Amino acid sequence: MAHSVPPTMRAAYIAEYNKPYAHDESRATPKPGPEDLLIRVHAAGFCHSDAQALQGQFRTPSPIGLIPSHEIAGVIATTGASYQGHFKVGDRVGILNFKHACGTCPGCRLRKRSTTSNDPRFCDNRETAGFLHDGGFADYAVGDPETTVRLPDRMSFAQAAPLMCAGATVWGSLERATEGLAKGDTIAIVGVGGLGHLGVQFAKALGFQVIAVDSRQAGRDLAMETDNRSLQPDLVVDSSDPKTASEQIYRFTNEEGVAAAVVCTDSIAANRWALQLLRIGGTLGLLGLPPTPWQFDADVIVFKELSIRGSYVAGRDATERMLQVVEEAGVRSQITEIGYDRIPEIMELYEDKEFKGRLVVNMAG
Repeated sequence: MAHSVPPTMRAAYIAEYNKPYAHDESRATPKPGPEDLLIRVHAAGFCHSDAQALQGQFRTPSPIGLIPSHEIAGVIATTGASYQGHFKVGDRVGILNFKHACGTCPGCRLRKRSTTSNDPRFCDNRETAGFLHDGGFADYAVGDPETTVRLPDRMSFAQAAPLMCAGATVWGSLERATEGLAKGDTIAIVGVGGLGHLGVQFAKALGFQVIAVDSRQAGRDLAMETDNRSLQPDLVVDSSDPKTASEQIYRFTNEEGVAAAVVCTDSIAANRWALQLLRIGGTLGLLGLPPTPWQFDADVIVFKELSIRGSYVAGRDATERMLQVVEEAGVRSQITEIGYDRIPEIMELYEDKEFKGRLVVNMAG
């Protein structure tokens, strides 16, 4: 039986760029399309991309009036009139950001050659919740079954929400950067923030030796802040002195270098330096998007036969693999949870130099 859905709902929205979010206590509740799912939002995350949207920094700025947040976890309240899939009302789910693939554009056609599902990540006509279309800082949000995942029973909504972007982003890069590697190979996670601290835990859970690298003391501390000691890195390195850091990493790897490095920062210097850490045939996973273009060092790429791999979040299948590892290994995000009424303060909290981990809004209260 469908949940009773009210005609209006609470929502926070972008009222003006570079100003606090505003509240609307009577926003119209969205209507799910014929094949969609309507989710009662229980938790919604805030990350760097949300800050950029609020500041109007994207090439196509987020529209004024937009409901932000693209990290959404909740319960299915009702389904579209024509939906015949395996999800049902009451299921606990997470929503990935991209939805509603058109199925006919070049990106959709190329993806269909390698997967049986519609993968909206590369669709020219996709919807992007929290950026150009309404997201999760509201009581209800629309989900696409193709990018909706069922949550493990024991996973809290607050833990699940950051996994729908931060987790999926670093997981996707880690999977691509470590293709063909063996357990016991050494992986570097460069930049230990909201993504990096999950990347360290993921890599450890997958059986790799892990080096956590950050120039900030807060980042290095965060790498070790897990109750599960088996998910702590094997080595933590201060990269504020790149020469000393490189020497330390090469000593740890018997002078070979790391098999792969996933760079979770947009620092051009960090990306350039990370190439130097790779062993022969190693792979660099790019996640940060520097504000200005940068040039790769062709010499080290050619003479070491290095690979550079981009990764665009993770699709549904990869996210389901991630959730299984999270549940089995006990991976946890460090989160700060706030109530809906405090959403206007969220940028202030995010910009606090002492803040670590992920911000999550409890929308169920």
